Amino acid sequence: MENEALNCRCCGGVLNVKSSLCVCDYCGATNFISDVASKYTNQLNRANKLRQEREFDNAARIYDVILKENAPTADILWLRTLCEYGIEYVPDPVSDKYFPTLHRINEESILKYPSYTEALSLAEGDEKESLIKEAEYINNIQNEYLHIAENESPYDVFICYKETDEDTGEKTEDVDLAEELYEDLTGKGFKVFFAKETLKDKLSIDYEPYIFAALKSARAMVVLGTKAEYFMSVWVKNEWGRFLKLMQDDNTKQMFFACDDPEELPRAFANKQAQLLGSEGAIKNLANNVEKFLKEKNTFSEKQSEGSLAEKMYNEAISYLRFKNENGANPIIKKLISYYPDYAPGYWARMLNTFKVKPSEITNMPLDLYSNPDYQKAVSLAYGDLKEEYTQIAAECKKNFDYQKEFDEILDAKSTEYVKDYRKSRYGMKKKEITDKLVRYADTIDTCNNRLRLTFALGFFISISGVFLMLFLSWFFDISRIYGFERVTLVIALCAPIFLVGAALLLSYNWVVDLIACVLSGILFAVVAADSDCVALVFLAVLIPYAVYLFTNQSHYLNAKRNIMAKASLEMEKELEELRATVTILGNDLRKDAAKLLKEFKDKKQVTSMIEIKEEEYLKRLKKFDVIYESANEKYTRYIGLSIPQVREKNMQGESWIGLCSLMFLIFPPFTVFSYIVAIIDIVTDKYRERKHIISVSTLVITILLLALVLYLVNTYF
Repeated sequence: MENEALNCRCCGGVLNVKSSLCVCDYCGATNFISDVASKYTNQLNRANKLRQEREFDNAARIYDVILKENAPTADILWLRTLCEYGIEYVPDPVSDKYFPTLHRINEESILKYPSYTEALSLAEGDEKESLIKEAEYINNIQNEYLHIAENESPYDVFICYKETDEDTGEKTEDVDLAEELYEDLTGKGFKVFFAKETLKDKLSIDYEPYIFAALKSARAMVVLGTKAEYFMSVWVKNEWGRFLKLMQDDNTKQMFFACDDPEELPRAFANKQAQLLGSEGAIKNLANNVEKFLKEKNTFSEKQSEGSLAEKMYNEAISYLRFKNENGANPIIKKLISYYPDYAPGYWARMLNTFKVKPSEITNMPLDLYSNPDYQKAVSLAYGDLKEEYTQIAAECKKNFDYQKEFDEILDAKSTEYVKDYRKSRYGMKKKEITDKLVRYADTIDTCNNRLRLTFALGFFISISGVFLMLFLSWFFDISRIYGFERVTLVIALCAPIFLVGAALLLSYNWVVDLIACVLSGILFAVVAADSDCVALVFLAVLIPYAVYLFTNQSHYLNAKRNIMAKASLEMEKELEELRATVTILGNDLRKDAAKLLKEFKDKKQVTSMIEIKEEEYLKRLKKFDVIYESANEKYTRYIGLSIPQVREKNMQGESWIGLCSLMFLIFPPFTVFSYIVAIIDIVTDKYRERKHIISVSTLVITILLLALVLYLVNTYF
């Protein structure tokens, strides 16, 4: 019998496996497949189906068998992890992509779960990246659900029952029985989780955090079932199975059963006493039994034993808080509140952790504890001396809070006045003087830069046009049957002046070097015009001005405009540094004034608590001084970069698409004439040289060499 194909872990579609990483054709999910998976296709497909049907425990058993028989692999370990957190993949109605949904909240983060961490250590490359991305997504949902669960009030009883008969689609008889029990227990003053009532205002996708909170806090669970199969339905089994696990760690929890025939109870309920639903007053008797259990567990002796364990956990959490170790305290506090929801110090510890305050420092802090929900809960549950202690601390914190608010108002007024008047101060005037200088230096650099760009564009265009004209006339005279000395002389006479005008314009900022280059080039043209046998010198005559341009253009010593720009850039750097020092002094003066103001306030009010300089508007004003330098530095650095390569290269971007176009034009002969024009446009339009132009410069160099070479060949062999 041929093995079936492996199914997608998200949508269940058949995978077209070609490698260890396989993207599902139906939902687009990435599946990573090991050699072990290939051997256990049928079992994995079965487990996959069970996960999709939310039978996570049954699916987990299949994965455990595979892991027991083989060395662990990332894919099987990850699938096992999904079972532990009750992950079902559901399609998004908008994008049709499948996203994970949690049906089993676990207090331990999925990022720390052993199966996941082991899977991560075995994964590589894209497989590892996919694992991390999905686990982080699940962890975010988990944290969101835990946050919801933390804010739920504790329950006394959890009623577990089957809502709808899967065969008939009708409401089960169990619903009415559960409702009768719910009304009886709530009438006795207990808080009861009954899905029909408790979850009626919740979206189905958000049920899990509320179910989790109820399972954790409930002292008793009642499982109702008029039919044996109802006990084993997916959601009913999910709830009582999780409660049984909680009972293993907490012997104060208890489970009650109600059925028609105890023999039909699942094996997990063996040797447990059950209430017969067929007997008269069954629900009333069941409610009385639950009430008796809850009241017995609330006796003074039981409270004392619980209190000693709760106190131990509280002291452990406080020891972490003394060293401001919130990460160490957080899980202990969560467990403390979960196990002992009526223990006031648990909420007090969570309040301290929220404010990140050492227990010994709380009375000195400016805090409004009255509005904090954990403080409210702690005070409502505390009694006697403990309640009085909490109340006194809150009063002290409120007093400090009012002092802080009063000081903030004074600081706000003083800092507003300082910012308003700083321009008239010595350093305010100095800041304006520096800013004016920066503007002047920027104008100088802009003027020189614009002239360099203009003369480069015009000079290059005119000189290259002269070379193109030489080529055209050489070709034209060739087809017109004009040969010999007259042809060369005429071409040089007509075109050389145009080329030399362009070269002179290109080389216009070092008169000595420029004049030598143009004269030398002109002499070579004159030699060629006088003696056609020396036509090879045309190649050299064309190259000389461009070579000189490349050599002198970026030199501060050989280019007058570059020299001016370099001096202005150095001055600009000095002024920016001066501006930094000035705004630092302005900020420091404001800080000193604030510190002095705080001391005067504390002395006047005789305050020893932790009143601080933390007023928000004040900090914004302080930041304004930093922004003065930051904005100036950002604005003028591009000017400096025109003359200082190290500054320019730090923020330089990549090639532009225009430069790439110039190279493409060069490759296709019919459009070669446009290549140098596009290259010039690319270079000239980048006013502050914020991009690399390697392609455009290369295009210009290649164009010059090709034109000079073709010109030489045309005049030599035609």
